[in-house]
Amino acid sequence: MSIIKKFKNKITLDKYINLALYNEQDGYYEKKGIFGKSGDFITSPYISSIFGEIIAVWILDQFINKKIYNFSILEIGAGEGYLAKDILNTFEKFKNIKFKFNYVICEKSNFYKKQQKNKLYRFNIKWINNIKNFKKKNCIVLSNELIDAFPIKQLFKNNNAWYEKYVKLNSKLNKFEFVDVKIKKSHQVFKKIYPLKKLNFIEYEPDIENFVKNISNILKFDSNNIFITFDYGYNSRDFKNTIQALYKHKNANILTNIGNVDITHLVNFYYIKKLFQLNKINNINYHTQSEFLINSGINIRLNQVIKYTKNKENQKKLYLSVERLISKNKMGELFKVLIASKN
Repeated sequence: MSIIKKFKNKITLDKYINLALYNEQDGYYEKKGIFGKSGDFITSPYISSIFGEIIAVWILDQFINKKIYNFSILEIGAGEGYLAKDILNTFEKFKNIKFKFNYVICEKSNFYKKQQKNKLYRFNIKWINNIKNFKKKNCIVLSNELIDAFPIKQLFKNNNAWYEKYVKLNSKLNKFEFVDVKIKKSHQVFKKIYPLKKLNFIEYEPDIENFVKNISNILKFDSNNIFITFDYGYNSRDFKNTIQALYKHKNANILTNIGNVDITHLVNFYYIKKLFQLNKINNINYHTQSEFLINSGINIRLNQVIKYTKNKENQKKLYLSVERLISKNKMGELFKVLIASKN
């Protein structure tokens, strides 16, 4: 409560989310136990190590087919380090291919940086705080469920006037509540991408412009550099109101229990693609997670693992975990994959 009061009891929605998620003292992402079955949500690496294996093989395929045997991987927002560990463990299995690589993690959470260093202690990994000046050739830039954790703004139009959603503290009731504030103009970037007359609602991440610009600079630095990101979202010119809070795998109130609930949203990949195009990155591929994993051989890998798994119960768990990753009714359709490169 004392943090909010510093903002004169009324702050924009994105600033409220930033405080709730990233405040160093009691922000959501500075706490343990938010991932996995006992946490608030489960990401793909927690469901099965096969997810990381498939990504590792995909990375190798991008370079080995070009006869590149020395490359780098930059993972942005590595959580507890499960995906990195699965990728690195998979690399060790390729004894018949001689290759060298650097693994770099960009992590803003001090808490999870410590977690990562403990989990990945036996691997040679470099940690960085931002990607602005990152320059590497032959590099894969990777993220999983990163953009959905960016704070968002919500703007809407009423009687040809634009309003922005704020959060204020009702001191009498000692609780937070939404308030709509009239603004003089909507964000300039939308005038470059959209005919604003056709929009009535905008939900976007104010930090995403700079993020895409930095990623685009990495891609333009070398034609072999590739960005790949996994996230839940949709692909539409029209924005949707998708903000939600999660606590113990259930929907929660965004305005209560601040710092203890995850506040997230669905990523609009149409908007992300347009931002890349503004930065002159036009080679963009977009898939469902199901399409990407199946095309990359997840079912083949599953059958290989099943052959060496004698326990019937463990076999069933493997089948169910992969089904969850690729099923249209589960993560297969909801989660999307965006791949961008210069060429």
